Amino acid sequence: MSDQKTAHEKISALGANISSNVNEALQVAQPAMNRMSHRAKDELHNLEESGKDAYADAKHKLEKEAHHVRVTTEHLIQHSPFNAVLIAAGTGAVAALAVSWFMRSRQH
Repeated sequence: MSDQKTAHEKISALGANISSNVNEALQVAQPAMNRMSHRAKDELHNLEESGKDAYADAKHKLEKEAHHVRVTTEHLIQHSPFNAVLIAAGTGAVAALAVSWFMRSRQH
């Protein structure tokens, strides 16, 4: 019976030793894990900020281009109304043709 008790005590001691080593390793690793967590958080924040900046730049460019197209279109309409009507009619005809082809291809 003393051999079983000794084996049980040895296993308990080994388990306590492993538990102690794991706890010690976790305590040693905790500061490094905290630093990594803060770095990841900072990088995500920087990525978010650069994404917002890129979005704002793209939005500004798009607004600028839309304004340019509007001004150019207004200029064309004011100075060449007949050409503007022809362009609009041609665009409408092409769009109608495309829709017609699309509808015909769906029926087959």
